[in-house]
Amino acid sequence: MTKKIGVISSGICYHYAKEVFGENASYLKLGFTHPLPDEKIKEFASQVETIYIIEENDPIIEERVKALGFACHGKDTFPTYGELTSDVLRKSLEGQTKPTISYNKSMVVGRPPSLCAGCPHRGFFYELGKLPNIVVAGDIGCYTLGVDDPYDSMDLAEDMGSAFAVGHGLQSVFNMEAGNKKRVVAIQGDSTFFHTGINGLISSVYNKDNVINVILDNRVTGMTGHQENPGTGYTLQMDPTDVVDIEALVRACGVKHVIKVNPNHLDKMELAFKYALSLNEPSVIITRWPCALKKFSKEDKEEFKGAFTEKYKVSGELCIGCKQCTKTGCPAISFNVKYNVSKISQDQCVGCGVCEQVCPAQAIGKVEK
Repeated sequence: MTKKIGVISSGICYHYAKEVFGENASYLKLGFTHPLPDEKIKEFASQVETIYIIEENDPIIEERVKALGFACHGKDTFPTYGELTSDVLRKSLEGQTKPTISYNKSMVVGRPPSLCAGCPHRGFFYELGKLPNIVVAGDIGCYTLGVDDPYDSMDLAEDMGSAFAVGHGLQSVFNMEAGNKKRVVAIQGDSTFFHTGINGLISSVYNKDNVINVILDNRVTGMTGHQENPGTGYTLQMDPTDVVDIEALVRACGVKHVIKVNPNHLDKMELAFKYALSLNEPSVIITRWPCALKKFSKEDKEEFKGAFTEKYKVSGELCIGCKQCTKTGCPAISFNVKYNVSKISQDQCVGCGVCEQVCPAQAIGKVEK
Protein backbone atom coordinates (compact mmCIF):
# COMPACT_ATOMS: atom_id res chain seq x y z
CA MET A 1 0.00 0.00 0.00
CA THR A 2 1.40 3.40 -1.00
CA LYS A 3 2.00 5.78 1.90
CA LYS A 4 1.72 9.57 1.93
CA ILE A 5 5.22 9.88 3.39
CA GLY A 6 8.30 8.54 1.68
CA VAL A 7 11.74 8.35 3.30
CA ILE A 8 14.94 8.05 1.29
CA SER A 9 18.05 7.26 3.31
CA SER A 10 21.15 5.10 3.52
CA GLY A 11 23.18 3.34 6.19
CA ILE A 12 22.27 3.72 9.85
CA CYS A 13 19.96 6.66 9.07
CA TYR A 14 17.46 4.18 7.66
CA HIS A 15 17.16 2.43 11.03
CA TYR A 16 16.80 5.72 12.89
CA ALA A 17 14.08 6.76 10.45
CA LYS A 18 12.22 3.47 10.99
CA GLU A 19 12.18 4.16 14.73
CA VAL A 20 10.55 7.53 14.16
CA PHE A 21 8.18 6.98 11.21
CA GLY A 22 7.45 3.31 11.83
CA GLU A 23 4.76 1.91 9.55
CA ASN A 24 3.51 5.37 8.61
CA ALA A 25 6.00 5.76 5.78
CA SER A 26 7.41 3.99 2.76
CA TYR A 27 11.19 3.60 2.62
CA LEU A 28 13.85 3.57 -0.03
CA LYS A 29 17.09 2.42 1.53
CA LEU A 30 20.04 3.07 -0.77
CA GLY A 31 22.84 0.58 -0.40
CA PHE A 32 24.96 2.20 -3.11
CA THR A 33 25.04 5.99 -3.42
CA HIS A 34 27.56 6.74 -6.17
CA PRO A 35 26.21 6.86 -8.71
CA LEU A 36 22.71 7.17 -7.33
CA PRO A 37 20.01 4.95 -8.88
CA ASP A 38 17.99 7.65 -10.66
CA GLU A 39 15.28 5.38 -12.05
CA LYS A 40 14.66 3.70 -8.74
CA ILE A 41 14.45 7.08 -7.01
CA LYS A 42 12.01 8.40 -9.62
CA GLU A 43 9.81 5.34 -9.31
CA PHE A 44 9.72 5.63 -5.51
CA ALA A 45 9.25 9.42 -5.40
CA SER A 46 6.34 9.34 -7.83
CA GLN A 47 4.34 7.11 -5.47
CA VAL A 48 4.44 9.29 -2.33
CA GLU A 49 3.19 12.77 -1.47
CA THR A 50 5.87 14.04 0.91
CA ILE A 51 9.53 13.03 0.70
CA TYR A 52 12.04 13.20 3.55
CA ILE A 53 15.73 12.75 2.80
CA ILE A 54 17.54 11.55 5.90
CA GLU A 55 21.31 11.62 5.39
CA GLU A 56 24.12 12.80 7.63
CA ASN A 57 26.32 15.75 6.70
CA ASP A 58 26.37 16.82 3.02
CA PRO A 59 23.02 16.77 1.13
CA ILE A 60 24.19 14.45 -1.64
CA ILE A 61 20.97 12.45 -1.98
CA GLU A 62 18.79 15.50 -1.40
CA GLU A 63 20.37 17.53 -4.20
CA ARG A 64 20.03 14.64 -6.61
CA VAL A 65 16.36 14.11 -5.79
CA LYS A 66 15.69 17.81 -6.40
CA ALA A 67 17.64 17.65 -9.66
CA LEU A 68 15.34 14.83 -10.76
CA GLY A 69 12.40 17.20 -10.31
CA PHE A 70 11.00 16.15 -6.92
CA ALA A 71 10.38 18.48 -3.99
CA CYS A 72 11.70 17.06 -0.73
CA HIS A 73 12.59 17.92 2.86
CA GLY A 74 16.20 17.46 3.96
CA LYS A 75 18.50 20.03 5.47
CA ASP A 76 15.56 22.45 5.75
CA THR A 77 14.18 20.11 8.41
CA PHE A 78 17.11 18.13 9.86
CA PRO A 79 20.51 19.28 11.17
CA THR A 80 23.24 19.86 8.60
CA TYR A 81 25.83 18.02 10.65
CA GLY A 82 26.07 15.50 13.49
CA GLU A 83 24.49 12.11 13.99
CA LEU A 84 20.82 11.86 13.01
CA THR A 85 19.66 9.64 15.86
CA SER A 86 15.99 8.92 16.45
CA ASP A 87 15.85 11.62 19.15
CA VAL A 88 17.37 14.18 16.79
CA LEU A 89 14.85 13.28 14.09
CA ARG A 90 11.90 13.49 16.49
CA LYS A 91 12.99 16.88 17.78
CA SER A 92 13.35 18.17 14.22
CA LEU A 93 9.91 16.90 13.20
CA GLU A 94 7.89 17.30 16.38
CA GLY A 95 9.86 19.80 18.45
CA GLN A 96 10.39 17.34 21.27
CA THR A 97 11.76 13.90 22.07
CA LYS A 98 10.13 11.00 23.85
CA PRO A 99 10.04 11.28 27.66
CA THR A 100 12.75 9.38 29.52
CA ILE A 101 13.11 8.07 33.06
CA SER A 102 14.06 10.78 35.55
CA TYR A 103 17.35 10.22 37.36
CA ASN A 104 20.06 12.09 39.23
CA LYS A 105 22.57 12.88 36.50
CA SER A 106 25.21 13.83 39.06
CA MET A 107 25.32 10.17 40.16
CA VAL A 108 26.26 8.89 36.70
CA VAL A 109 29.97 8.41 36.10
CA GLY A 110 31.15 9.62 32.72
CA ARG A 111 32.77 6.98 30.52
CA PRO A 112 34.76 8.67 27.78
CA PRO A 113 36.35 6.47 25.09
CA SER A 114 39.77 5.14 26.01
CA LEU A 115 42.53 2.94 24.66
CA CYS A 116 41.90 -0.73 25.40
CA ALA A 117 43.69 -2.60 28.15
CA GLY A 118 46.97 -3.82 26.65
CA CYS A 119 46.86 -1.34 23.76
CA PRO A 120 50.41 -0.83 22.44
CA HIS A 121 49.79 2.92 22.12
CA ARG A 122 49.48 3.29 25.89
CA GLY A 123 53.18 3.04 26.73
CA PHE A 124 53.99 5.29 23.79
CA PHE A 125 51.70 8.10 24.96
CA TYR A 126 52.78 7.70 28.58
CA GLU A 127 56.35 8.52 27.58
CA LEU A 128 55.37 11.11 24.97
CA GLY A 129 53.47 13.07 27.61
CA LYS A 130 56.69 13.63 29.56
CA LEU A 131 58.50 15.48 26.76
CA PRO A 132 58.87 19.28 27.08
CA ASN A 133 58.74 21.83 24.24
CA ILE A 134 57.01 19.61 21.73
CA VAL A 135 53.96 20.00 19.50
CA VAL A 136 52.20 16.76 18.56
CA ALA A 137 50.49 16.44 15.19
CA GLY A 138 48.11 13.50 15.38
CA ASP A 139 46.05 11.64 12.82
CA ILE A 140 42.89 9.56 12.49
CA GLY A 141 42.92 6.22 14.29
CA CYS A 142 42.66 4.67 17.75
CA TYR A 143 45.71 6.74 18.70
CA THR A 144 43.69 9.95 18.33
CA LEU A 145 42.58 9.15 21.89
CA GLY A 146 46.03 10.34 22.97
CA VAL A 147 44.44 13.80 23.07
CA ASP A 148 42.48 12.87 26.21
CA ASP A 149 43.47 12.53 29.85
CA PRO A 150 45.59 11.11 31.31
CA TYR A 151 47.93 11.47 28.33
CA ASP A 152 47.06 14.95 27.03
CA SER A 153 49.64 14.20 24.35
CA MET A 154 48.15 15.44 21.10
CA ASP A 155 47.75 19.05 20.03
CA LEU A 156 45.91 18.67 16.73
CA ALA A 157 44.60 16.11 14.27
CA GLU A 158 43.58 17.41 10.85
CA ASP A 159 42.45 14.47 8.72
CA MET A 160 43.51 10.97 7.72
CA GLY A 161 47.08 10.90 6.49
CA SER A 162 47.84 14.53 7.33
CA ALA A 163 50.14 14.12 10.35
CA PHE A 164 53.51 13.94 8.60
CA ALA A 165 52.66 16.77 6.18
CA VAL A 166 51.22 18.97 8.95
CA GLY A 167 54.20 18.16 11.16
CA HIS A 168 56.56 19.15 8.36
CA GLY A 169 54.77 22.48 7.93
CA LEU A 170 54.75 23.25 11.65
CA GLN A 171 58.41 22.40 12.13
CA SER A 172 59.36 24.54 9.14
CA VAL A 173 57.62 27.53 10.73
CA PHE A 174 59.18 26.91 14.14
CA ASN A 175 62.63 26.62 12.59
CA MET A 176 62.29 30.10 11.12
CA GLU A 177 62.38 31.55 14.63
CA ALA A 178 65.78 32.40 16.06
CA GLY A 179 66.64 30.21 19.03
CA ASN A 180 63.65 27.94 18.45
CA LYS A 181 63.55 24.91 20.73
CA LYS A 182 60.15 23.53 19.78
CA ARG A 183 60.11 20.14 18.10
CA VAL A 184 57.23 18.48 16.32
CA VAL A 185 56.27 14.85 16.83
CA ALA A 186 54.00 13.61 14.02
CA ILE A 187 52.06 10.40 14.57
CA GLN A 188 50.43 7.95 12.16
CA GLY A 189 49.37 4.33 12.33
CA ASP A 190 50.71 1.66 9.99
CA SER A 191 47.54 1.59 7.87
CA THR A 192 47.38 5.37 7.57
CA PHE A 193 51.04 5.54 6.64
CA PHE A 194 50.47 3.10 3.77
CA HIS A 195 47.23 4.77 2.75
CA THR A 196 48.15 8.46 2.57
CA GLY A 197 51.14 9.16 4.81
CA ILE A 198 54.14 8.35 2.63
CA ASN A 199 54.03 11.61 0.65
CA GLY A 200 54.29 13.70 3.81
CA LEU A 201 57.39 11.80 4.90
CA ILE A 202 59.01 12.30 1.51
CA SER A 203 58.38 16.06 1.75
CA SER A 204 59.91 16.09 5.22
CA VAL A 205 63.08 14.44 3.95
CA TYR A 206 63.23 16.47 0.74
CA ASN A 207 62.97 19.78 2.60
CA LYS A 208 65.41 18.75 5.33
CA ASP A 209 63.33 19.42 8.43
CA ASN A 210 63.87 17.76 11.82
CA VAL A 211 60.43 16.37 12.56
CA ILE A 212 60.20 13.23 14.71
CA ASN A 213 57.85 11.06 12.65
CA VAL A 214 56.26 8.11 14.44
CA ILE A 215 54.57 5.09 12.86
CA LEU A 216 52.49 3.15 15.38
CA ASP A 217 52.57 -0.32 13.86
CA ASN A 218 49.95 -2.39 15.67
CA ARG A 219 49.89 -4.92 12.79
CA VAL A 220 46.29 -4.22 11.70
CA THR A 221 43.81 -1.50 10.80
CA GLY A 222 42.53 -1.23 14.35
CA MET A 223 39.92 1.51 14.48
CA THR A 224 37.70 0.55 11.56
CA GLY A 225 37.36 -3.20 12.01
CA HIS A 226 40.72 -4.97 11.83
CA GLN A 227 41.13 -4.97 8.07
CA GLU A 228 44.45 -6.15 6.69
CA ASN A 229 46.92 -3.67 5.19
CA PRO A 230 50.06 -3.87 3.02
CA GLY A 231 52.19 -4.51 6.08
CA THR A 232 50.36 -7.56 7.43
CA GLY A 233 51.08 -10.06 4.66
CA TYR A 234 47.43 -10.71 3.79
CA THR A 235 44.87 -9.20 1.43
CA LEU A 236 41.38 -8.18 2.55
CA GLN A 237 40.27 -11.63 1.36
CA MET A 238 42.89 -13.15 3.71
CA ASP A 239 44.98 -14.45 0.82
CA PRO A 240 48.73 -14.45 1.55
CA THR A 241 50.59 -11.62 -0.19
CA ASP A 242 53.93 -9.84 -0.16
CA VAL A 243 54.64 -7.80 2.96
CA VAL A 244 55.68 -4.17 2.56
CA ASP A 245 58.45 -3.68 5.13
CA ILE A 246 57.82 -0.35 6.86
CA GLU A 247 61.44 0.15 7.90
CA ALA A 248 62.71 -0.59 4.38
CA LEU A 249 60.11 1.75 2.88
CA VAL A 250 61.03 4.55 5.30
CA ARG A 251 64.71 4.20 4.48
CA ALA A 252 63.87 4.19 0.77
CA CYS A 253 62.20 7.57 1.34
CA GLY A 254 65.59 8.86 2.48
CA VAL A 255 65.30 8.66 6.26
CA LYS A 256 68.69 7.84 7.77
CA HIS A 257 67.62 7.55 11.40
CA VAL A 258 65.04 4.80 12.00
CA ILE A 259 64.37 3.41 15.47
CA LYS A 260 62.19 0.32 16.05
CA VAL A 261 60.91 -0.23 19.57
CA ASN A 262 58.38 -2.22 21.55
CA PRO A 263 56.28 0.59 23.11
CA ASN A 264 55.50 -1.55 26.15
CA HIS A 265 59.17 -1.20 27.17
CA LEU A 266 59.08 2.29 28.64
CA ASP A 267 62.84 2.60 29.10
CA LYS A 268 63.44 1.83 25.42
CA MET A 269 60.64 4.18 24.41
CA GLU A 270 62.26 6.95 26.44
CA LEU A 271 65.66 6.32 24.83
CA ALA A 272 64.09 6.39 21.36
CA PHE A 273 62.66 9.84 22.03
CA LYS A 274 65.94 11.12 23.47
CA TYR A 275 67.84 9.95 20.41
CA ALA A 276 65.34 11.46 17.97
CA LEU A 277 65.35 14.77 19.86
CA SER A 278 69.15 14.92 19.61
CA LEU A 279 69.02 14.94 15.81
CA ASN A 280 68.75 17.92 13.50
CA GLU A 281 67.29 15.99 10.58
CA PRO A 282 64.23 13.81 9.98
CA SER A 283 63.84 10.64 11.99
CA VAL A 284 61.26 7.88 12.21
CA ILE A 285 60.32 5.89 15.30
CA ILE A 286 58.45 2.66 14.53
CA THR A 287 56.61 1.19 17.51
CA ARG A 288 55.85 -2.45 16.83
CA TRP A 289 53.46 -4.47 18.93
CA PRO A 290 50.10 -5.97 17.93
CA CYS A 291 46.67 -4.65 18.80
CA ALA A 292 45.38 -6.44 21.89
CA LEU A 293 42.20 -7.41 20.05
CA LYS A 294 43.86 -8.76 16.93
CA LYS A 295 43.37 -12.34 15.78
CA PHE A 296 46.96 -13.47 15.33
CA SER A 297 48.21 -14.81 12.02
CA LYS A 298 50.82 -17.58 12.07
CA GLU A 299 53.45 -14.90 11.44
CA ASP A 300 52.21 -12.93 14.47
CA LYS A 301 52.41 -16.03 16.63
CA GLU A 302 56.02 -16.53 15.61
CA GLU A 303 57.07 -12.91 16.09
CA PHE A 304 55.14 -12.14 19.27
CA LYS A 305 55.44 -15.37 21.22
CA GLY A 306 53.82 -15.17 24.62
CA ALA A 307 51.95 -11.94 23.87
CA PHE A 308 48.79 -11.44 25.92
CA THR A 309 49.27 -14.62 27.93
CA GLU A 310 50.17 -13.00 31.26
CA LYS A 311 48.33 -10.97 33.85
CA TYR A 312 49.39 -8.53 36.56
CA LYS A 313 48.09 -7.86 40.05
CA VAL A 314 48.54 -5.27 42.79
CA SER A 315 49.85 -6.21 46.22
CA GLY A 316 47.61 -4.40 48.69
CA GLU A 317 50.34 -4.57 51.33
CA LEU A 318 52.90 -2.81 49.13
CA CYS A 319 50.62 -0.31 47.36
CA ILE A 320 51.19 3.22 48.70
CA GLY A 321 48.13 4.75 47.03
CA CYS A 322 50.13 7.12 44.79
CA LYS A 323 47.84 6.42 41.80
CA GLN A 324 50.78 6.42 39.41
CA CYS A 325 49.47 3.26 37.75
CA THR A 326 46.16 4.98 36.98
CA LYS A 327 48.09 7.57 34.93
CA THR A 328 48.73 4.90 32.32
CA GLY A 329 45.04 5.21 31.47
CA CYS A 330 44.45 1.47 31.49
CA PRO A 331 40.75 0.59 31.96
CA ALA A 332 41.78 -2.59 33.78
CA ILE A 333 43.13 -0.48 36.67
CA SER A 334 40.83 1.02 39.29
CA PHE A 335 41.50 2.80 42.56
CA ASN A 336 39.73 2.01 45.83
CA VAL A 337 39.39 5.33 47.67
CA LYS A 338 38.25 3.68 50.89
CA TYR A 339 41.33 1.47 51.23
CA ASN A 340 43.70 3.77 49.27
CA VAL A 341 44.93 0.97 46.99
CA SER A 342 44.82 0.17 43.29
CA LYS A 343 43.35 -2.96 41.77
CA ILE A 344 43.80 -4.65 38.39
CA SER A 345 40.82 -6.46 36.87
CA GLN A 346 41.92 -9.95 35.90
CA ASP A 347 39.14 -10.09 33.33
CA GLN A 348 40.63 -7.16 31.40
CA CYS A 349 44.38 -7.39 31.97
CA VAL A 350 46.36 -8.87 29.07
CA GLY A 351 49.83 -8.44 30.55
CA CYS A 352 51.39 -5.48 28.73
CA GLY A 353 53.37 -4.70 31.90
CA VAL A 354 53.28 -0.90 31.58
CA CYS A 355 51.72 -0.50 35.03
CA GLU A 356 54.47 -2.56 36.66
CA GLN A 357 57.13 -0.27 35.20
CA VAL A 358 55.55 2.95 36.50
CA CYS A 359 54.86 1.72 40.05
CA PRO A 360 57.41 3.36 42.42
CA ALA A 361 56.65 0.90 45.23
CA GLN A 362 57.08 -2.28 43.20
CA ALA A 363 53.59 -3.24 44.28
CA ILE A 364 52.62 -4.63 40.87
CA GLY A 365 53.79 -8.01 39.64
CA LYS A 366 52.87 -10.90 37.40
CA VAL A 367 50.21 -13.36 38.45
CA GLU A 368 51.82 -16.74 39.02
CA LYS A 369 50.47 -19.44 36.71
